[in-house]
Amino acid sequence: MPYEPRVRILSAAFLPLILVSVIRPTASEAQKKKVEMPPAGPVGKAAGACGARILPLVEGNKWTYGFVAAPISPPPELQKLMPSEPNQIIITVKSVEPKGLDTLVTLEEKTVADLSKDPKKHILDERTLTTTITCNRTKFEISPDSFFFSGEPGGTFGLTFDKVDRPKDTSWKLINGGIGEGDWREDIIAHFTRTGINGSGAKLDSGKLELERKFTPAQPERLNTKIGLYTAERLVVTTTGRVTLDHPQPETKAMELPANWINQLWLVPNVGVVQVLNSFAHMYQLTEVQLK
Repeated sequence: MPYEPRVRILSAAFLPLILVSVIRPTASEAQKKKVEMPPAGPVGKAAGACGARILPLVEGNKWTYGFVAAPISPPPELQKLMPSEPNQIIITVKSVEPKGLDTLVTLEEKTVADLSKDPKKHILDERTLTTTITCNRTKFEISPDSFFFSGEPGGTFGLTFDKVDRPKDTSWKLINGGIGEGDWREDIIAHFTRTGINGSGAKLDSGKLELERKFTPAQPERLNTKIGLYTAERLVVTTTGRVTLDHPQPETKAMELPANWINQLWLVPNVGVVQVLNSFAHMYQLTEVQLK
C-alpha cells in the first residue's frame, strides 16, 4: 500500500481554497465570568518553566492523548483532504534548559496512526518528533510542528522550517501563568524548504509561510475525562495565512489557507492541555498523565 501523507494546517496552504465551517464562540460567550472549580483529576505540584501554570513544563512530565468522537463533522469538500488521525499521542518533556535570557523546553512527541482502510488489517504509522517551546516572562513560543501549537498532531512531511519569525506577540499570552480574558494575535513569518517524500530525494521549491493567529479565550467548561473531572479554560484559535513560493511560475499566485480555520484547545492550570478539537473534526482527549 502506498504511503499516505497527512495534510496538516502548515501544508494545507498548498491546496486550493476550501471553505470550512466550524463552531465560532460569540463575543458574549467569551466575556462571561470564569468560574474556578477544583479539578478532580491529577495535577502537577512542581513549578514549571517560566511560571506557566497552564502547561507545567517540568522535565519528565508526560501527557498521553487518545482520539475520541467529535461533536461536529467535517464538510464534504474537506473529506478528500482528511489526514489519518493518530490513535494515540504521547508528549514528554525531555529537557528544560536556560538559553540566554530565555528557557528552552524540548519535547518528544510520538504519534501512532492506523493507515489501513480494512478493519481486519492494520498498517501502523509511528512517528516521533522533537519540538520546542521557548519562553520567558513575556513570551511563550511554541514551534509550529508541535501538537500544542494548534491541536494538530504529526507535524508535516517533506517540509522543514529554516527560519521562523514572530513580528507580533507570542503563541500563548500568559497572565500570572494562565490564560487571561482578553484576545491577542500572533503573527508568524517562516521560510521553509521541501524535499520529496517516500525517500525520493526530489528537491521542491522553497517558500514563505505567513500566518495570522487570533486567540479568543471563551467560557470555561467542565470536562469529564478518562482520568478525572476538570474545569478547563477554552481557547479558540482562528488562523489565516498564505504561502508564497520562492520561484513561482508566472501564473502562480500566493496560496491561501482554507477559510474559517478554527481550532479549539481546553487547558487546565497545573495539568496542561486536556482536550483539543481541530478543523479536521478530529478531537483528542487526555487519557493518561504523569506530572511532578
